[in-house]
Amino acid sequence: MVSKNKQDLDQFGLPKQGLQDEWGQLHKLTKVLGRGGQGVVFRTTDPDLVVKFILKDNQVVTNTAEKETYKKKLSKLSLYPINSEFNIAKPLLMLKEQAGYVMQMMQGMQSVQTMLDHKKPKDIQGELPGWLSSKLPVEISYPLAHYAKTGGSKQRLAILMQTATELSKLHSVGLIYGDISPENVFYSVDRDFNHVWFIDADNIRFDTPKHGSIVYTPGYGAPEVVTKQDGCRPQTDCYSFVTLAFKLLAMVAPFDGAALDEDGGWDEGEISTEDKAQQGLLPFIDDLIDDSNRSNSGLPRDLVLTPELKTLFAKTFTEGRVNSWQRPTIYHWPEALAAAHDAMIPCSGCNMSYYPTDHKECPYCKLSVPDYFQLNCYQWQPNEPLQKNIWQSVHVAKDVPITVPDRVLQTFKVDRHDQAVLELYQIEGDWFIRQLSDQHTILITDSQGVFKPLVGQWHVELDALKQQEILLYVQSELPRVIELKWQGK
Repeated sequence: MVSKNKQDLDQFGLPKQGLQDEWGQLHKLTKVLGRGGQGVVFRTTDPDLVVKFILKDNQVVTNTAEKETYKKKLSKLSLYPINSEFNIAKPLLMLKEQAGYVMQMMQGMQSVQTMLDHKKPKDIQGELPGWLSSKLPVEISYPLAHYAKTGGSKQRLAILMQTATELSKLHSVGLIYGDISPENVFYSVDRDFNHVWFIDADNIRFDTPKHGSIVYTPGYGAPEVVTKQDGCRPQTDCYSFVTLAFKLLAMVAPFDGAALDEDGGWDEGEISTEDKAQQGLLPFIDDLIDDSNRSNSGLPRDLVLTPELKTLFAKTFTEGRVNSWQRPTIYHWPEALAAAHDAMIPCSGCNMSYYPTDHKECPYCKLSVPDYFQLNCYQWQPNEPLQKNIWQSVHVAKDVPITVPDRVLQTFKVDRHDQAVLELYQIEGDWFIRQLSDQHTILITDSQGVFKPLVGQWHVELDALKQQEILLYVQSELPRVIELKWQGK
C-alpha cells in the first residue's frame, strides 16, 4: 500500500529525500498541513517547522524567474508594521530549489479546518454519543457529534473572537491579509490557551486605491474578488472571515440553501448554482425578505447566535453581498463574538453550549442547567438607578478557578479585552474572589452592603449571595457597577 505521505509528495512533484533551504539545511516533509488559495503547507520531521510551497497548475514552482519574483514579494514583509504582538507565522528561510519558505509552527495547534472535517466514518457503530437519537440520519448525527467533540459553540466563538481580534490588528495599521480560510487559521488544542495564529503571510500588503491582488480560497472569497471586479481589500478580508464564522457556528454555508438543493443541471453556457453562490448571485439562506434560497439546514440560529450576531451576519450577506461598502467592518466583530462567548456555558452532559438565561435545561441533551455565577455589568451614573445591562458573563461553578476577562470590567479594547483581571475560586468549599492585576481600582460590597476596597482574597459568602447579589464598583472615566449573582440551588 502506498503511504499517504508518498502520495502527497508525488502529487506536487516533491523529492522524497527532503529539500534544502537557502542555508543548506535539509527539511524532510511528512504530511500536508493545509492548502490555501495559492499554495500548500507541509509538516516536517521538526515539530517546530513547516514548509510553504507556491503552486502553479498543481505543481510546486521551480522556475528561477518566478522564484525570484516570489522572494522579492516576501521581502516586503520586513517593511510592514508587523511586530511580535501580531500572531502571524512569518517566513524564516527561503527554499533553495522551490518557490517557498520555512516558517515556525506553534506546537499544540491545529487548523480550523479540523472543526469542519466531519466525514462519516466507514463504521459508525459506537461513534455516536448517547444524547444523539438513533433515529437521526447519520448525515446529521455524525456532524453534530463532531461539533460537540471539538468544543461546541463556545469554543468556536472563542476562536472566532481571537481571529477577528488578530485581523482587526492588521487592518488598524493599514494592512490586509488577503486569503482568510479555515486552512490558514490555527488555534490552540489545549483550551486553557486561547491563542489563534495565521500561518500564511504571503498576501499581506497595504491596501491601495489601485486594483489589488486577486487571491482567495474557493468558498470563502468575496463576490467582487471571485468575479475579478476588484482585488483584496479590508472589506474582502472581512467577508471571508464572516463566511468562515457563519459556517463554523451554524454548520452550514451562508448560501447553501434551497436553490443549491434544487439544482438539477443548467443549460450549456449557464453558470452552476454553486458558482452563483460564490459570485454573490444568490440570497442569504437566512434572508428575512427573499426566501427563495431559504435553508433549514445547520443548527437553529437562536441556539448559537445572539441578536447582534444575527444582525451582523445579515448585513454582510444581504446589503453587503452586493455592495462591499455596506458590510460591517472587522472592528464590529471581536466585541460581538466576545459578548456571545461570555453569555454561553458548556454542557457537561453533551459538550455542546447554550445560553442559560434562555433555557432551563440543555436544549441538546436535556440535562438541567448547572449552578453558575452571573456577572451583569452596568454603566454607572451618579444619582441614577442602574438601567441598561451592557455586558453579561456567565461561569459554571466548579472546582477549578474561574477567570474574568478585562472586557467585563471596562469598555471593550481589542488589545487587552481577553486579559484575566479577576478570579473566583474555592478553598475547602468556600468561595473567594481576588484581583489579578493592579490595572483597576475595584470596590466590593461587604455583608452590610457597604463598598470596601477589594484587597487580597475576599470571602464570598455563598448563602448570602443566594439571597442577594454582591456589587463591585470599577473606577474609571466610565465607571461600571458589576452585579455578581448566584444562579442555582
